[in-house]
Amino acid sequence: MARASEAEPERPPLVDDDTYAILYTSGTTGRPKGAMIPHRQVLWNCINTVISWGLTEGDVSPILTPVFHAGGLFAFLTPIFYVGGRIVLERTFAAEASLRAIEQERCTVILGVPTLFQMWMDTPDFAEVDFSHVRFFISGGAPCPTPLMEAWRRQKGVVFRQGYGLTEAGVNCFSMTDEESVSKAGSVGKPIFHSRVRLVDGAGQGVPVGETGELLIAGPHVCTGYWHNPQATAEALHDGPNGPWFHTGDMARADEDGFYTIAGRYKDMIISGGENIYAAEVEAVFRDHPAVLDAALIGLPDERWGEIGLMIVALKPGQTATQEALLAFCRERMAKYKIPKRVEFAEALPYSPYGKVLKAELRKQFVSYQ
Repeated sequence: MARASEAEPERPPLVDDDTYAILYTSGTTGRPKGAMIPHRQVLWNCINTVISWGLTEGDVSPILTPVFHAGGLFAFLTPIFYVGGRIVLERTFAAEASLRAIEQERCTVILGVPTLFQMWMDTPDFAEVDFSHVRFFISGGAPCPTPLMEAWRRQKGVVFRQGYGLTEAGVNCFSMTDEESVSKAGSVGKPIFHSRVRLVDGAGQGVPVGETGELLIAGPHVCTGYWHNPQATAEALHDGPNGPWFHTGDMARADEDGFYTIAGRYKDMIISGGENIYAAEVEAVFRDHPAVLDAALIGLPDERWGEIGLMIVALKPGQTATQEALLAFCRERMAKYKIPKRVEFAEALPYSPYGKVLKAELRKQFVSYQ
């Protein structure tokens, strides 16, 4: 058998902004767009993640999310390689087999999406799996229900964090310590190292602490724009004094300590009777109900209110609930104007490969009738 040459291959001339890859956004609210990921974004995502999350050459991480997605490529794979750690690459996902791989390979940092963590917890072997070698679990891709995080901490005694990121600005945009993951439950943490963050209103002005605004991110980890889509690029990237700011389209608020909480997509916001209703906030309350597996809020046109909220709910196997019971549960936990006017039940919600609910599909199914 011929042996491959050990000579270093010729390297093409590259600059920081040259495109490394084109990754398509998940398209949960519309058509996916091809984000142009420059070489500098990959490097700075590694640097930011290693510093802010404290990764070392001793860390081992399984890749359980698709590698055609930013989460699979850049959340842990490239940062772990950058710092000299080890990756366990799974060809397919099976809940029981992946739990055993985490145990046998003694993985130390594990990224997943909420549906994955629920699937793991529902396996017969969950109670017996040894996680003593795991430094922390982190959930991303979609808001993680607080009861699910609490159940993992209570049943397995593990550190469970929630993260935030997006294809265009890097999948690791915020971080927190182990202690903060408990005291600031529901928050995604503080901005990651070498990153700048702002919250602005519709006029582009900063919002006060505690108020909700659109999340803007700047830094060397931001993409250069969208492939063959100059209009989308111009809408997303706005020049500032120290470089472009990326408009994420996500709504968020910051508390007095500088911790950020994601309120949901701007396009998911419902304006009912002049009041802004953030879908993620309402969905989180529904997910807190013991019978609810997942929930997604969409807006229905309404002559009186402009829009009203319709919540589509998937129940846990073997559980039952009525619209009246769920709405009564909400009345004890949120302002009256935020409570959906209607609840519909579905066997399952449509998900992207990365675990995000495809609301465009739900609108096709539910908004056509009244």
